[in-house]
Amino acid sequence: MIDKSKIRIPDPDFGSDLISIILDLETLRTKILIGDVPPYIFFQLKEIFQILETLGSARIEGNNTTLSEYVEKIIEQSPGRDESQKEIDNINECISFIEKNTNENTKIDRAYISELHKILTKDLTPPPKGEGSKTPGKLRKHNIKIMGSKLKSPDYAVLKDYFDNFIKFINSNYKIQYQLLMVAVAHHRFAYIHPFDNGNGRMGRLLNYTLLIKLGFKVKEGRIINPSSVFYANRNKYYRMLSKADSLKDRDILAWSEYFLRGLKNEIEKIDSLMSVAYVRNNILIPVVNFALDRRLITETEYKILEYLIKKNDMAIKSEELEIFGITGSVRKSRFMARLKERKIIQPVKENGRIYTIRFVNNYLLRGVIKQLEEKGFITEFLNKN
Repeated sequence: MIDKSKIRIPDPDFGSDLISIILDLETLRTKILIGDVPPYIFFQLKEIFQILETLGSARIEGNNTTLSEYVEKIIEQSPGRDESQKEIDNINECISFIEKNTNENTKIDRAYISELHKILTKDLTPPPKGEGSKTPGKLRKHNIKIMGSKLKSPDYAVLKDYFDNFIKFINSNYKIQYQLLMVAVAHHRFAYIHPFDNGNGRMGRLLNYTLLIKLGFKVKEGRIINPSSVFYANRNKYYRMLSKADSLKDRDILAWSEYFLRGLKNEIEKIDSLMSVAYVRNNILIPVVNFALDRRLITETEYKILEYLIKKNDMAIKSEELEIFGITGSVRKSRFMARLKERKIIQPVKENGRIYTIRFVNNYLLRGVIKQLEEKGFITEFLNKN
């Protein structure tokens, strides 16, 4: 009889599509990113994709907050936090925890996963009415039935053995050709085990982020990853492929792995285009300021200054350069820059610095950025479906 608590990686056929996908992902993993987007622009884009990752993972589980609603809350900085907003905020806090506490040498042990689950479910109503937990950070003490699945997760009496084997699996040393397969298998197996009383789907997707950082996808040094987009692009297919792998047969595990890794490869290749300053300038930021001018969110003078700034190689401006636009005298220039800062249209390149760049994350320019990302295929309509 097969011990279902043990986890193994099946060998894909040499010459299969899956092997080709793994080789392409290995190239992306080790690729030195030498894009010319200034860091103060890149990290604003990264923050937006963190929003997409956070919201996408929540919506897969049934959170009804749309991207448009979430963007408006960011712009308005609304102090009210309902249950749906708390859920999203918690996922965002989890991502920050992962980025702060994960590198290629990090052991993803029970304490790490427990802390992640506590953050994820903090201040949320426990099941069956909410997305919180009755026992945050602790393995479930009862049997559960996964909604919409025929799978019966492991009995709680043997859950610890399953979970211990999962921890061992994700921390083992694998040859390069198996490392990305490990991430794919781990995502399915976490869902299969369902170790917590609630939040297992969100936890599984957060662990994708964790394991990709551990494998060297350097989000701290200039890469954006949004693994949940693989799943919310077609939620029904996601659940269908997960269910297929529940058989634990090699062919079904490999089919799941190909689905997951193909989606990841396509997403990374797409997002890596945002490392090009020419792409970001012409396809994102110039259309954004045009959008803002058309809707009279900015004046003609503000538009000209932002357009000038964006077209510069460093995407930055000093107050002295305002003379180009007929704004002369130190007092007038200081007041003009102060007004732009107050409206959150610009921000210092360095804290308390006197060189400024465009700001587009926490103000009304964010609407235009989201619109452009949607038009360029970075955002699927799933995030705005009611």
